[in-house]
Amino acid sequence: MQADDHAKPFNLLRWFGWLSPLLIAGTALINAWLISSFLNNQLFQREAHITRDFVHNILIADGSLEYLSRPDDPELKQRFRNTAEHLGNMRDALRSNVFGSNGTIIWSSDKSLVGQRFPDNDELEEAMRGQLVVHAGQISEEHREKPEHVGLDPSIRFFVESYIPVMRPGSGEVIGAIELYKAPLALTEAIQAGRRQVLLTALGSALALYLGLYWLIRRADSTIKRQHLRLVDAETLAVVGELTSSVAHNLRNPLSSIRSAAELALESPTEDCSEEARDIIREVDRISDRISELLAFSAKHSPQSGPVDLRGLLGECLADHAPAFARRGQHLELDLTGAPPNPLVEADTALLRQALHSLLANAGEAMDEGGRCAMRLLPAAGDNWRIEIADNGSGVTPEARQQMFRPFFTTKPKGLGLGLPLARRIVERFDGTLSLADQPGAGTVVHITLPAR
Repeated sequence: MQADDHAKPFNLLRWFGWLSPLLIAGTALINAWLISSFLNNQLFQREAHITRDFVHNILIADGSLEYLSRPDDPELKQRFRNTAEHLGNMRDALRSNVFGSNGTIIWSSDKSLVGQRFPDNDELEEAMRGQLVVHAGQISEEHREKPEHVGLDPSIRFFVESYIPVMRPGSGEVIGAIELYKAPLALTEAIQAGRRQVLLTALGSALALYLGLYWLIRRADSTIKRQHLRLVDAETLAVVGELTSSVAHNLRNPLSSIRSAAELALESPTEDCSEEARDIIREVDRISDRISELLAFSAKHSPQSGPVDLRGLLGECLADHAPAFARRGQHLELDLTGAPPNPLVEADTALLRQALHSLLANAGEAMDEGGRCAMRLLPAAGDNWRIEIADNGSGVTPEARQQMFRPFFTTKPKGLGLGLPLARRIVERFDGTLSLADQPGAGTVVHITLPAR
């Protein structure tokens, strides 16, 4: 359990950011290779089928087809020589070999190969079984795939080798095979262009897919984080509710008794304990305020919405807090220069007043003697109203700012840490937003945006 509790949290966006490009790019490249190979094979097969039909037509047209089964017939031999001239003059042809039914070369454009046999020729064996065989390869001075590649010009490098079975018309009997070596430059260039096009398309599609998925994962990650924070807040609220019910019922009655005793002491003419009694009353009131905050923060009742005049509400808050600011040697002011006579929002007056009271109390506690706090009401974009509460206190550090809206987080020695969370919770109930803009050492500005009514 301890290992699970201290395990590093899973970062969905980070894992997707580095793992998904590898998977998507790998998948795209594999698909591009498969598509390119398929297209190449189809093009080579198509080329071979055209060549096969051409060769068969020539052999049948000039009557030299039987030469493959009777290579000793002089008349057939002469006819076939004329046919061979056409095979040798074919476009992109490098070499032409004619195999008899026993696998011996009976004619070749390379005279040195006539009469030779090359064993372990799998392609020739397949052709003798009536299959059209196409094989593409490369050749160099150092590397030759087959012994029959001897004599081929290594400068050609890329070649296509076709084994064309020759069958006797009507019976389908294979009486020989013709091997053609070709260097199809135009076809090769088309294939290379096709490969580049397929590769670029695959990479472009992979990039588009990655960007689309990254956007979705980023949205999902942010949504999950927000929901996680809400879940934590909900769990915190459940604890606060239980704590509040216990604290409220067990402390408020004794506090009322203590406060009553202090008030009686103030009225007693026999002893002068006024200072101590005032201290008791002040501390009792402070504890009562904290209990009220707990009750308000954990409350689940629905707000009673209605039209609220922001000009009047801010004026009331100014009147309520100005004396407390003055006692601390501070100044509180209200600027309504940019506000119309009757700026209305849809909210609950009591709850919104409570949020403003909490924010003004925070501003007063954040400033020293001589500090200034200004409230402003301004029109905002999108038919909204913006309330600004700016103080010139010490401000908030970036580290603390990240946790300012977490319940029970506070930078004040005697704070409960519910003022800002409570204010944001109230503002969000009325479809508004609350944010902080601060600079350590130069004060804090609270922005409240509410939709106009």
